[in-house]
Amino acid sequence: MYRLIYASESNIRLGESGVGIEIGRILSKSKRNNPKRNIGGVLYYGDGHFFQVLEGDEADVRTLYDIISRDDRHTNARIIYQEPIDEALFGDWSMHLVPSKSEIRSLLSQNGFERFTPFEFSPHLVRDLMLLLSQNGQVRTQQNPNNSLLSSLKRFISGGSAA
Repeated sequence: MYRLIYASESNIRLGESGVGIEIGRILSKSKRNNPKRNIGGVLYYGDGHFFQVLEGDEADVRTLYDIISRDDRHTNARIIYQEPIDEALFGDWSMHLVPSKSEIRSLLSQNGFERFTPFEFSPHLVRDLMLLLSQNGQVRTQQNPNNSLLSSLKRFISGGSAA
C-alpha cells in the first residue's frame, strides 16, 4: 500500500460555498473509477488550492496521479508527501470531499498560516492535515448525514440537482 499527497492551484471558479459543478464532476468520476483501481482518498479545496490524498497500490496511485497532474482544471500539481503504508486511512472512501472547516483554519493558524497554502506546509503539517481530514470526514458523515452541503453533493453525484 502507498500514500501520495499532492497539492495544486485551481483553474476553476468555485461558488460561494467552495463547491462548484467541477468539484462535483471530479468527485463523481473518482467515485466511479477509483474502486476499479482499489484507490481511496480525500479531496480538500481551500484558498484556490487543491489538496488530495490518494491511497492504494503504488503503481496504481502513481498512474492515477500522472493522469490527474495533466488535468486542465488545475496547474502546478506537485507531490508534497508520499510514503509506503501498512493500512489505508481512507480505504472506505473511493473519494471524499471535506468542505472547509473551522478545525482546518485553526490548524493552519496554530502553524502560522492565515491562508491555505499547501506548497509551504512542512511534512509534519501535511500529515496533521491529512489526519484531520480523515477525522473530519467521518464526523461529517456519521454525525450529520443531513448536512445541506453533503446532501447537495450526494444528490448531484446521483444525478439529482445540487441546488
